[in-house]
Amino acid sequence: MIKKKLKTLLVFLILLSIITVKAQVSVVSIQLMPYNISPESMLSATILNSDVEIQVEVLSKLYNFNNELLLSVKSSPFILKSGLNAPFDGSRRIATVEYPSNNQSSYIKTTHGLPGGTFKICVDVIYTKNSETADQFCDEIISDFNQYLYLVYPANNDSIETTTPLLIWSHSEPFSVLSQGEYFRMVVSDIYSDQSAEEAITINSPLMAQNYISSHTLQYPYDAKQLEKGKRYAWQVQKLSNGVVTNKTEAWEFSIIIDRPVPDYKYAALKKVLDAGYYSVENNKVFFKFEEEYSSQNISSTIYNSKREVMQPKAQNEGVKSVLNFKQNGDNRYEINLDELDIQSGFYTLEAKNEKGEVFLLKFYSK
Repeated sequence: MIKKKLKTLLVFLILLSIITVKAQVSVVSIQLMPYNISPESMLSATILNSDVEIQVEVLSKLYNFNNELLLSVKSSPFILKSGLNAPFDGSRRIATVEYPSNNQSSYIKTTHGLPGGTFKICVDVIYTKNSETADQFCDEIISDFNQYLYLVYPANNDSIETTTPLLIWSHSEPFSVLSQGEYFRMVVSDIYSDQSAEEAITINSPLMAQNYISSHTLQYPYDAKQLEKGKRYAWQVQKLSNGVVTNKTEAWEFSIIIDRPVPDYKYAALKKVLDAGYYSVENNKVFFKFEEEYSSQNISSTIYNSKREVMQPKAQNEGVKSVLNFKQNGDNRYEINLDELDIQSGFYTLEAKNEKGEVFLLKFYSK
């Protein structure tokens, strides 16, 4: 009976000593910077040993936001001295390094830096003698030092002509380093009254919210709510992780120009002989003039298409009475409204004949 009690007491003391020894080793911190991720920096834990020297190993693992392993580093056995053990005292040597097969892990291996996002580092101090864990320490790392998101076109406060603009943005990292649950979204919203672009994005319902964009260019969708000329719009690109915005560009503003009437292009001068030049029609009207020694009141005109098929217009004298630095005598001006004809896109030839029977020519292009 006494032997049994002594044996039980011995086991208890052994267990108590193990627990006591474990409690003597603790990880105080780890100096891991998001711009310096290497096997050496993964072992940069400050360890407190309040007991005698003991041989240990350090196992450090890096995880992303979804708890996916990105890097694992284990040290060779080393002597943990009594007191505070600094991370770079020369005692720690790398034994094994493992980069799992995934895009973020490859990015870290190549750049020695973290992509943008939230990560976790866990450090285990392991007794070499019995492979038991003396202490474990985990900490969160937020990486945004190299995570640049910015808008390119339309520029802030720019005025554009199209209602389906090509929206261009950029960022500093490849799309491939996005982890599961991370994606980019582009938002376009109306701007009301005295709102800023930031207020419009934050408060107003979006006209367009395109998720999972994987390119730096996006044509405003034709199936989204149509943008209108004369109105102001705000736009922004956001990075989301599991539905939460973790990064975003500035909110920029652009407006769409109201169409202005195209001015009539006046006047084409008719010639006796055609050359390589031609007159471009605007507003589906042809304005022409020809000079002669006297002013004709009546002219006859004929329009030919490219196949020399005759098209009969109605010519009317526009009746211009005075022009700056122009004499009325010898200045004959006329207008032909092509809406009255079945004019298609292409080249045409106008032949105009005055009262003396002189023929004048004009080559023009109808859009």
